[in-house]
Amino acid sequence: MRFKWVPEPPASLEELRSVQRAIPLVPASKSDCLARLGERTTQIDDRETANEWLTFLRALEAVEQVSGGYRRTREELTAETLASRLQERLFGGRELYASLVAADEPLDVESLLECGIDLPTWERHHHTDHQRVHRRRQRRLADWFVLCAVAEKTATGYRLTESERPDATTG
Repeated sequence: MRFKWVPEPPASLEELRSVQRAIPLVPASKSDCLARLGERTTQIDDRETANEWLTFLRALEAVEQVSGGYRRTREELTAETLASRLQERLFGGRELYASLVAADEPLDVESLLECGIDLPTWERHHHTDHQRVHRRRQRRLADWFVLCAVAEKTATGYRLTESERPDATTG
């Protein structure tokens, strides 16, 4: 299963870990977890954003849903783990990464929309402006790749970091 919710990334991996730590190790109800996210973090200030984060943390396998609600995992997310899970578990992650690998020049936000993702019919009909929703998701996903040092943001768009380029490892 690939998840769609992609919140704005925090400024650092440590802030991401702080969001993860807001969820208890002992299972708690969804309502309690959403409240804790709002109380214990600086970037989450409403229930809707907290819900997006809870879903996103599940996508990253940093939180798991169990019979008693939700609990955080003991695994500390590293940049490598984050990059891998963004590609494996988020809608558009694989395609965006492949587009970054294939691009010779930085990809602007509009180019991020053309990286081989077919929006499901449901999504096209569910949102009044599905392109805006898709654009926001792709930009946020690219910013998450920047956070884990897979990509970098330039004045003209996003590009793979030198260390991620396929020819950098053979060099």
